[in-house]
Amino acid sequence: MTQKLYYEDLYAKEFDAEVLSQTEHDGKYYAVLDQTLFYPSGGGQPCDLGTVGGIKVIDVHERGEEIIHVLEAPVEGVNVHGVIDWGRRFELMQQHLGEHLFAGTLYNLHQIHTARMRIEGDNVSIDTDIPADMNIILEAEAAANEAVWADIPVEVIYPGMDEVRELARKLPPENATQPIRIVKVEGVDYVPCCGLHVSSTGQAGIIKVTSCENHKGGSRIYLRCGRPAYRWVDDVYRELRKAEAELVCGYDGINEKIASLKHQIQDLKSRNEETVAHYLKPIAESLIENAEVSGGLKIVRHIMKDSGQDEVKHMFRLLTDNNHDVAAFIAGENEHGVFLTFGTNRENKGVDVRQSFRKAINALDGKGGGSAFCAQGWGRKSGDLEAVLDAAIAELKR
Repeated sequence: MTQKLYYEDLYAKEFDAEVLSQTEHDGKYYAVLDQTLFYPSGGGQPCDLGTVGGIKVIDVHERGEEIIHVLEAPVEGVNVHGVIDWGRRFELMQQHLGEHLFAGTLYNLHQIHTARMRIEGDNVSIDTDIPADMNIILEAEAAANEAVWADIPVEVIYPGMDEVRELARKLPPENATQPIRIVKVEGVDYVPCCGLHVSSTGQAGIIKVTSCENHKGGSRIYLRCGRPAYRWVDDVYRELRKAEAELVCGYDGINEKIASLKHQIQDLKSRNEETVAHYLKPIAESLIENAEVSGGLKIVRHIMKDSGQDEVKHMFRLLTDNNHDVAAFIAGENEHGVFLTFGTNRENKGVDVRQSFRKAINALDGKGGGSAFCAQGWGRKSGDLEAVLDAAIAELKR
């Protein structure tokens, strides 16, 4: 049995212990100590890291009543000194308590249960049993931060099962060993939990929701708490300052400036399309006039140098929109690769370019797809484009 010092003193950073056993497997060393401050992975909270006997601890997990320390190298001697990475531990405790405060307020306000919690790096994610819209989520965030500023003590208690069944936000598994460890924040949360948390809500610092997505009939909500939340807010602030400098406005004018720029971009795109159409229209007319005729189809093969997908798509529309008897095989070539568009008018049910396109895009080491009347995609190499298009047209004629 390993004595769990992390439950006895949350803020201890170093300890002395006796090595009970040590084994090696696949270049890693597994040590069991008589006591430890290293919290093992569990309950959604990652393990502590640090050193034991000067050797780096790379993982910690629980096996029955033993705490297994996974080491980079073997420790020497029977008596060792352990040091946990306190910065990591403190942030994990901030994040875990922040999750409790948020999940507790979400339940108290709207009876939304948390089905799962996980801490990964600077992110905390929770999965809810039913969907939660952003208004509800931000309401819970505000209430959780009010609990932070109230600086409420965090209690760890071991009540009887009758009290647990009456008060707990979620019940422990039926096979859970009693007594049940309850983390209690008066007026905010009362829940079974084996994890570690800062000793008062004020030490959680700040709770900030960063995003939300639909997940398995409920919501997956991402938040940051404590120092990770501060780092995120600082990053956002720095990016905001850059945006202010680029847009030459204060933060309260950014949305208006972006809306104006979007309008300008759309206007420029419309003018550009008109210019491209004016330039490409006579070329398209010439291509149709001089096209090879096969099986009642006018087959147009054309390579557009220094052109991208916008020009290729525009040419394709000019060739096929009002011409039911044209099959177009267009390639646009530039420094990024080759963009292909093969097809015909959608009303021409007798043409299927998919097989031709697959062979051509594979020859160009590219990806893409589409329907029988229009397929398109990017190729990473050009090679002999004329031969590629000739082969595609030959495939269509079969």
